[in-house]
Amino acid sequence: MDKRLLTCASLCVGRHIADIGTDHGYLPCYMTAEGLCDTALACDTAPMPLDSARKHIAENGLGDRVRCILSDGLEKVPLEGLSDIVIAGMGGELILRILESCTKLKNAVPPINLVLQPMTKWDTLRSWLYENGFTVTAELPCISGRFVYSVMQTHYTGETPPYACDLRYLYCGLVSPDSKDGREYLLRQAKRLAAASKGKAASGDHETACAMQALAAELETSLSHT
Repeated sequence: MDKRLLTCASLCVGRHIADIGTDHGYLPCYMTAEGLCDTALACDTAPMPLDSARKHIAENGLGDRVRCILSDGLEKVPLEGLSDIVIAGMGGELILRILESCTKLKNAVPPINLVLQPMTKWDTLRSWLYENGFTVTAELPCISGRFVYSVMQTHYTGETPPYACDLRYLYCGLVSPDSKDGREYLLRQAKRLAAASKGKAASGDHETACAMQALAAELETSLSHT
């Protein structure tokens, strides 16, 4: 299993997980086979990926522990008893739409641990989580192939998180430069900030452009000394 999914697995905290957008079912099969959870739901919105997941589950003799569910996001996923929900490998806007459409998620007791790995629009997802009462408690960077991802661990509190939702947070989250993966993630975000600042300047938003340029320079300077 690739490093991206291994990172997602490392942020799960309980014994009963649901993998949304499971594709081949690699994550739930790995976690149950390795004893990292007792049961798992492999969920996808399309029949074909679920057929692949069923085959993988059967090949590994996990049919009594991993169940497949055809569901659009969390629509048909039973939340009762779930400790963790993993939503990985899709855009940040799609992830937030899945969370937004599941009104029961905010009523879960205890709160369900959410492990989110956006491929794009990480800033949009971070902003939505902040504005809707979800606190991010950890964020792990991950180099996988030629890409660098961030995997977020969050849960619903209904309260304003204890950190600022500023430009640095929107682009960098809680990622630390203490590892090779973290430094690479932050360096790439600095480059994205520099590129985005040019677009803002061209559109006449010079204030935002200057803020982006300043943060990009700050990140690059700090990373050059680590």
